[in-house]
Amino acid sequence: MSGQCNPPPGLGRVVAVAAGGYHTCALDADGVVVCFGNNSSGQCDVPPLPRVMSVAAGLEHTCVLLADGRVLCFGNNQHSQCDVPEDLKPVAEVAAGAWHTCALQVDGRLRCFGDNRQHQCDVPGSLELVE
Repeated sequence: MSGQCNPPPGLGRVVAVAAGGYHTCALDADGVVVCFGNNSSGQCDVPPLPRVMSVAAGLEHTCVLLADGRVLCFGNNQHSQCDVPEDLKPVAEVAAGAWHTCALQVDGRLRCFGDNRQHQCDVPGSLELVE
């Protein structure tokens, strides 16, 4: 696997970066995401998107937080890590693990989805709202 350490030419002013298993994604100052490196599962095939606020990279998937608070994920969906719950409320932050994704809703509730074999999506009921 190669190419993940070679940023594409013409990349604008980068304001955020996310490193996945074998790919890297950069968010530029205009809210545009560019991903590069291994693309075996489509994790670098960034679809047409409105303005992006942040990006997260998992092992073989990528998630973006859009300016309107929605989350969109693409790439390997073997464990439903790209299946954003329909009832997900507006999100303030998104994070990607190897085979799962977590979203912090603006109401302070943490939601996780995808592979749960190690209970990584079981948000403890005792966890207070995040502020």
